[in-house]
Amino acid sequence: MASSSSSSSSALFRFAIKWILLPYGIGWLLSQYASAEVTERVVSSLLGETTTRNRRATVENVSSVATDGAMGQRDFVEESLGGGGDLCWQRFMGSLEESVAQSVEELLQAEEQGGVKLVLHRNGDVEGCGSSLNFMTELRIYLNRLGDSLCPVAFSKYQVESILTSVFHQSMGASCISQESDRSEWEGFLGYCDMGEDKTPILLDHKQLVPVAMDVISDGRSETRTYLPCHFHSREGVRLTSFEKIVQRIVQEYQKQTENQLPQCLEVKDNQQQTCNAKVEKQVDLYAVPAGRVFMFAPAYVGEVFDLPHIQGADPSLPVYMKVLSVSPRMFDIFNYFTKEESAELVERALREKSDTHRIKRSSTGASGYNINQRRTSENGFDTHGRIAQAVKRRCFSVLGFDEYIEGHSDGLQILRYNTTKAYTAHMDWIDDDGKQDHDYNSAGKGGNRYATILLYMTDLKDGDGGETAFVNAMPASENAPSYNEALTELRSSQQATLFKKNSWEEKMVARCRSSLAVQPNSARAVLFYSQHPNGEPDKASLHGGCPVVSSTPKWAANLWVWNTPRAGFAGAPMNEKRLAEKRDKGEVPTVPSDVPPKKHVTFQNSGSDPTFENAELYYEDQYWGRLGDGDAPHAVNSYEGQVWYILVDGAIKKTFSVNKEPVQVYTI
Repeated sequence: MASSSSSSSSALFRFAIKWILLPYGIGWLLSQYASAEVTERVVSSLLGETTTRNRRATVENVSSVATDGAMGQRDFVEESLGGGGDLCWQRFMGSLEESVAQSVEELLQAEEQGGVKLVLHRNGDVEGCGSSLNFMTELRIYLNRLGDSLCPVAFSKYQVESILTSVFHQSMGASCISQESDRSEWEGFLGYCDMGEDKTPILLDHKQLVPVAMDVISDGRSETRTYLPCHFHSREGVRLTSFEKIVQRIVQEYQKQTENQLPQCLEVKDNQQQTCNAKVEKQVDLYAVPAGRVFMFAPAYVGEVFDLPHIQGADPSLPVYMKVLSVSPRMFDIFNYFTKEESAELVERALREKSDTHRIKRSSTGASGYNINQRRTSENGFDTHGRIAQAVKRRCFSVLGFDEYIEGHSDGLQILRYNTTKAYTAHMDWIDDDGKQDHDYNSAGKGGNRYATILLYMTDLKDGDGGETAFVNAMPASENAPSYNEALTELRSSQQATLFKKNSWEEKMVARCRSSLAVQPNSARAVLFYSQHPNGEPDKASLHGGCPVVSSTPKWAANLWVWNTPRAGFAGAPMNEKRLAEKRDKGEVPTVPSDVPPKKHVTFQNSGSDPTFENAELYYEDQYWGRLGDGDAPHAVNSYEGQVWYILVDGAIKKTFSVNKEPVQVYTI
């Protein structure tokens, strides 16, 4: 008996070491040095748990929690803990900064007196689909129902998004449902977050998503279905990747609400009756974006302002904010986005560019190759890796709600020049697939296409000078705008009539520009508009054209196209499976973008023959790389095609090198 008891104790001890102490010990060590995602993946593997089990949600809602009212009974939390106790909640609280954890406790207490209203919106929707006054309480209940064994080891970005999806499904699943015709109402919020295999683009982080499982009854049998989670953004586009960010937003609104607790009364003068305003209700707005989709702002009315304090423009002293120009299409002026100095540098760099692929030349159109369009008479070039171009592109991604910059999601910055009479007929930036490309352009399905454009104007043109960007399907900004026929008659009776042939497309374009919504060019003006709806379908209201310039001053502008997936040629770009199958049937080998572009081995050296470069320095864009003066050692680097390196002397650029296609390159000064 003694040996049996000893054997049992030994087995129990080994079990504890293997399944409790070892995984969590390793988890603690990893958490000190590795990312939360790595820690979660390793420890979950040791425990033999799947991400699906970690996020199991039941069909039943937390019916005891009134989603539009206060909780009222703190003891309900204790009754809802299930068998897991509060271990998961304690782990969650332990993962927070001390000040944030204190805020959570205060919010839980505040929820007993009414709390802060959290309103959930579908992506791009002005009106909320559901609300809650008890979010922190609902979160606590959910985590404790998981228990210790199913509780996440680390609350990484993807765990946070999965947990939020589960909590909102339970509390608002009846109202925040998908509006797509192929999703079922009974799927609730999960059916909104997961648009289905045929409508979910596979983005680069797809494998990191943590699915949510739901038990359903089908044909009298119980089965488990898994759904991809949403990601969540603030009204201003900030992706909420941690509970700290969410708590901070709720606390900010709670403090505003507390400050407005008492009615605001005007000062009494001359024995007049005192006037008091009722307290303005504050709320936190969250926008849920389905898996594989991109965030889009939700403008309610023309003139509405979106403050963007998380964006730093070229001048850090000036706040960046947006003002709505149009609700359909979604279009915004972005103030303090870039400066006149940046405008001038972009133009100067475009004029210096000599490479055939990037220099200023007659503009082309289409998805394949260089195609001249007789109704696009502007000139354009591309700035893909210049210092200002890169800064503008990264700024753009932050404005659009990305939490990281992904090169493959955008084209290069296109620099445009419109001389007198030059124009571009009405078109969409969304590319119409000709069916002959390997890339899948069907953004309403699993494909990728341009979804957002930021226009940068780099010239001041006055009223009547032309050069506007006209949205020909949108209502004009002024009620006094002429009709198309009136504008055409006025043009033909003016001195500008001699610039255009009668009935030419350019003449008609001027009339359309003057009778529809038009954006006038001003130096350092930036405008954002969307070419897609939130579900990926093209927004036909975004049809726009470049109006003919009717002054002697050329119009300089730039645009940046951003894609809802990696664009053609980049890793992760969606492929047209039908087209690839046809190629295979013909014995052709389809070209699939590699995960990593080929490195170029580049060496920079100083020959010492030119005294100008005696104290030269090597820069990659605006990053100092090292000294390259007379007698300094060469710099051997790994670079990529299109990247630009600079030689500076006393802070001034003296030489520019653009990396080409050759695998080994040597540049000598």
